Amino acid sequence: MPDGSRGAEARREPVPVLAVTPWRCYLFPGNAITAKQLHQETKAILNQLELGESLVVTRNGRRITRMEPVTTAGSASDWTEIMAEVWRVQKGVKPSARTANPVLEDRRRRR
Repeated sequence: MPDGSRGAEARREPVPVLAVTPWRCYLFPGNAITAKQLHQETKAILNQLELGESLVVTRNGRRITRMEPVTTAGSASDWTEIMAEVWRVQKGVKPSARTANPVLEDRRRRR
């Protein structure tokens, strides 16, 4: 290194790297949208959700939430099946051992 050229090479400025992501090109699995798109295209996004599509919302390249469509409400028979065990247990409790529901007691006092 008699001419000192190596030292000059080490002082070079770093080469800039393109850090722009093309529109609708994401590194996240599934469908991802930006917070800005959510704000600007709300109607279209709600239509996608209504069709059963799940979406990931990102802000500054970070995931912030997942939006999923709401499943249809269950039928009355589903509710009966869910509550059957609760009602069975309630019948097995002696009336003297039962405690009042604090929410219902508060409502009664306010009337």
